[in-house]
Amino acid sequence: MARVADYDKKIGTIKEKIEKYTEQLKTLKVELAKLEEAKTKSDFKVLNEYLAGKGIAPEEALGKLREAYGE
Repeated sequence: MARVADYDKKIGTIKEKIEKYTEQLKTLKVELAKLEEAKTKSDFKVLNEYLAGKGIAPEEALGKLREAYGE
């Protein structure tokens, strides 16, 4: 006799997995956003230190960038 599949159980198992991975995805997205924000802050800090070390005002650097790349 052929074995009858327990579809309800299989469906439930898959739904549980989807919920689990959805939560993991949400957590990873939050972690990614925090890391991207930290990287941006770090990049701006390096840029600001470079400008300060060269005696260049941020407005002056921005003006040069606008000349090169447009407004």
